[in-house]
Amino acid sequence: MSQVKRLSTSDQAQLNNETWTRGRDMAATLAPLDKMAADMEAKWGCNRLPRLVPFDLAHKFGSAAQKLDEAIRHGDVDTVLHRAQVLHRGWQALDKAATEAGHQPNPPNTWSTTWEGKPYTVVLDPADHDAAARHSKHPDTVVTLPELLLAWSQWQPAAFAEATKAAFPGATVQRSSKSAFADLDDDIPF
Repeated sequence: MSQVKRLSTSDQAQLNNETWTRGRDMAATLAPLDKMAADMEAKWGCNRLPRLVPFDLAHKFGSAAQKLDEAIRHGDVDTVLHRAQVLHRGWQALDKAATEAGHQPNPPNTWSTTWEGKPYTVVLDPADHDAAARHSKHPDTVVTLPELLLAWSQWQPAAFAEATKAAFPGATVQRSSKSAFADLDDDIPF
């Protein structure tokens, strides 16, 4: 039976340092692409831009994104850099093609994001709601800021979340469950 050789403490430290460095390099390599993607989704809406361009361009873009994902999984920073640059140019090509085809970006003062796999658009000015909904593949998930504030104020745990934020400046609500608050109004058992 063969024995597994343990790494020395210095070899473990070097491996940890190399892993940390590769992760830092990967994040730095992807930062400009992440900004481009955020900018394009803010301008056009989440997942909307590839639907506005010819099939072949959308296919090339999807293929480039898949190749980048594979490079990230393999952890090869040089390949990730190359693939990120290709995808960055892809975003530019999508933007140019959609503009040249006469498509309109989302109205100003809208935010688009994906939450739990579903795209949402938040419209700051309720007057822009209809225009944003016309541009969205999911008009049922276009909401106005006043609608969000109404939902927040009617949400029972909102007072708890606001008190937590007051006690811990900078805290954000990550998740909530109705069951976590279900027993707060029960009778005291003594």
